[in-house]
Formats: sequence, structure tokens, C-alpha cells
Amino acid sequence: MVDHVYCVKTEAVGRLRFAVDPWKTKGLRMGVASLMMRARWLLLAVALTGLAVMAATATPAVGAEGKFETLRSLQTERRGFAKAISPAVVAISAQKPDISNPQQTGMAGSGSLAASGFVVDGDYVVTCLESAPLQSPTPTADDFYLNKGAKVWMMAHDGTEFKGEVVGRDRRNLLLLIKMEDGHPDLPSLRFADSDKAEMGTTVCGFGNTLDSLLLDRQVSMSYGTVSGFYRFEPIDVMDPDNEDTGGDPYKGNVLEVDVAVHPGDHGGPIVNLNGEVVAMTCAHFMAGRHLGCAVPSNQIRAVLPQLKKGVPQDELAQAFLGFKAKKPAQSRDIFISEVDEDSPAAAAGMKVGMQLVRVDNYRIPNWDRLREMLGVGYITRKRKVGSMFNSRTVDVPVSYGVPVGTHIQLTLRNPEDGTEKTIDLIVGEKAEDF
Repeated sequence: MVDHVYCVKTEAVGRLRFAVDPWKTKGLRMGVASLMMRARWLLLAVALTGLAVMAATATPAVGAEGKFETLRSLQTERRGFAKAISPAVVAISAQKPDISNPQQTGMAGSGSLAASGFVVDGDYVVTCLESAPLQSPTPTADDFYLNKGAKVWMMAHDGTEFKGEVVGRDRRNLLLLIKMEDGHPDLPSLRFADSDKAEMGTTVCGFGNTLDSLLLDRQVSMSYGTVSGFYRFEPIDVMDPDNEDTGGDPYKGNVLEVDVAVHPGDHGGPIVNLNGEVVAMTCAHFMAGRHLGCAVPSNQIRAVLPQLKKGVPQDELAQAFLGFKAKKPAQSRDIFISEVDEDSPAAAAGMKVGMQLVRVDNYRIPNWDRLREMLGVGYITRKRKVGSMFNSRTVDVPVSYGVPVGTHIQLTLRNPEDGTEKTIDLIVGEKAEDF
């Protein structure tokens, strides 16, 4: 019985409490216990119902008809893209690899016996000069890679083997051009894109003979990624630039930095945009502190390819043209622009006579003698000691292969009158013939 339950207000704590008639205590206890039990069951039922509703609305029916159509369409396109580009990619080596020992190649050997290349203009294959599998059995004094006239072995995406001959090389672009011999398989050619349009954030794909995937599995590998940067390598050792024994990478062209996977066997392979056009060629060079894959931009390759097809020797290729001269006054460390040619890359970039040249690619210039190296003007070597303390020798080490035509160089200039600075983008041109 609950008729005798009444409510009073306690003054001490300012809240309500229940009071009961002492004559009806037993019946009241039984009534309250029954009500509390029913309330507990009701709360439990409500909670279970809520959880069931949440689960039903949050979990879709995996694999249900009509679900995830956009993702399935994207997957279909990527598969088709890989099938379209792969036939234009080949494995390439100075001699036919022996893959009878599985410990020498692939994941087991942590390397590859063949590099990568890609077909252009029907009969030609572009690859990276410095790929390890393209070492020459008779190295010259300055490098260990193949020269014009050397024979190479190649394999197509379907396992067909064929041969080719080196018709040109350009050390400035880390580039080797091969012409396939008569009877080669009919392979599709890739076109070159304007690499200047492959800005940061551009989606790209890398293709190659990753860890001899083509030799072992008859499979050209594909990696999906993004262009993450565009720059030139460190021209000198930034930790100790005044030390004459230090030097940066001898490759003085630009690189596209990409986050596609790059492993042994991929060097020389194409980096393509979503139109299936080549924006760069994968190379083995990289800049410490960045550690992503690097590739030679297609605009540099396109600039020299016609000459290589004609068989022009490396030392006779068109020279780079900057279009300005500089001078250093006596007893001064400052460098000033003394001459700017009309209609030259320097003039187009906005360089003026009298400006002070203070940085190259945002690196300070340690001294006058290092300026040519930083710009990449010509093939430059420096004598260095190699070997141990008790068995050392002095050798000529290249510190510049020469700047390629089409390279972007960032030059920081200062106005000596008011001290203001500006950075210009100088695009290296081709020097006109002297006759």
C-alpha cells in the first residue's frame, strides 16, 4: 500500500525525502521492491533496443548490390591503366642475366640483374645510364657504363627476349638511348609530356622491373603515387661549403621527387601521368634528408633525344646556354652580373647588369671558384684522395656532369642600391652553333 507515503522538505539540506506511515511499513517495502525491479528491466530493454538500432544503421551490408560503385570503377580503371602501359616497359641488361641461382636476384638477393627501360618512337628504348646492370665490362677512366655501339639484352613484358645497340648517351641527363635490332617484338611507344606541368600533387605511376619482377614473374610492376617536389640536388656540402674536398652530386639537372616505390631494377623506368605520358625517368640519385624516389624530368630528355638518335657523340651534344657573365672585383667576395645577352635565358628570367649574385638554388656561394660547379657549367672534376690511411691514392672525381638543356636554376639577386633581393627562375637554353 502506498497511500500512506507522503513527502516532506528537509530544511538542512534543501531537498525532498520520503516519509512513511510506520503502521504500513511492511506493505510499502514490498511495493517499492516490485517497482524497482520493473524499472530495471525496462531500462535494460531500452538499452538493448538502442544498441540494436545503432548496429543496424552503422554497419552496411558488405558486398551488397549497388554499394561502392565509385571504388569499383576506380579499381577497374587502374587495372586497365596498368595493362595499357606495361607492354611499353622492358627489362634491360648489358648481358643476358643468369637467374638459375635464386639467391642472386629478387627479394632473396635484395637486388636485380636487369634495369628498366621504356619504348619511344617505335624502335628506341630510353633507360638510365647509371643503372647497375648496365655496367661496361671494359670501363673507361671516368665511368663504368656502356658507350655508343655496345650491345644489350632486353626482355618484353611477355618474356620475349631480343637485343639492341647503344646509339647515344648523355651523362648530363643520366640517359642512355638504345635502338632495338631488326625482328624485335612490336611494342607500343610512350609519349613525353611537359614535365613543367607535373606540379606538386600531380598523380603519377611508376613502372619497372622491380627486383627482377619481369624476369622472375613475367610481370611489370606498377606503383601509384604523387609528385612531392621539384628541385636540383645540393651543389656543395652544406655542412662545410668552404672545404675544397667537399662536393655535391655531379648531376646538375632537375629531379621530380615522387613517392612511388623505387627499388633495384626500377631505375630507367618511366614515371607517367594519368594520360599515360612520360613525365620523368627513374634514376638512382637521391638527396639525403628527403629519401624519396627521384627521376629526370621529361623536358630535359626531350631536348637531347633528336641529337642522340642521329648518333651525335656525348662530347659534341648541344651545350647549355645561360646567357650571362659575372665578375668578382679584386679584394672582394661579392659577385656581380657584368653582361646579359639579348634574347637569352638570363634576360627572359629578368636578370640585369649590375645585380649582385648571392645564392644559387638558395645555397650561398662559398667563393668564386665554386660558382661554375654550382651552376653546372661544363664537365668538372676535382682531385680527391680515396682509400685508407695506409693505402690511399689520388683520383679525379666528377663534381659536375654539366647542366642539361631545360634545367630550371633558382638564382637569388640583390640590388646593390637598396639591398632588396629577388629570386628568378632561369631555364637553361641551348647554345647556338658558332658557324
